[in-house]
Amino acid sequence: MDSSQDLCCMHLLSSNEGRFIAFTDSSWTRYTEFASKWNVFPCKERDVAVEALDRLSLTMEGINTCPRPMPSAELMPGYHRQCYNRFCDIQKVWRQEKAASKKEASREENDMGDVNAHS
Repeated sequence: MDSSQDLCCMHLLSSNEGRFIAFTDSSWTRYTEFASKWNVFPCKERDVAVEALDRLSLTMEGINTCPRPMPSAELMPGYHRQCYNRFCDIQKVWRQEKAASKKEASREENDMGDVNAHS
């Protein structure tokens, strides 16, 4: 792994060799907002966010404060543009929410079936 891949806070694409971009205040804010969104789902994006925050000595709880703390400058965190676009894609979050809702509805339906079967 090259050094920029080690520091890409949203590294989701194994073949990404794009330019490494340092966070600005606005891109860091957007990243932390999406990290919080992904945190509720058991998915690759959540795992990537938790791992990156751990490497930066931050936590999900810590990034949900206002203002959102930027990591120290010596860590030089950033991202690849393609990783950022994928991680911060609201359509992907919506699809994940929809899938989670369907899964929960199915689980509740199964639970109701189990209760009725035992009655």
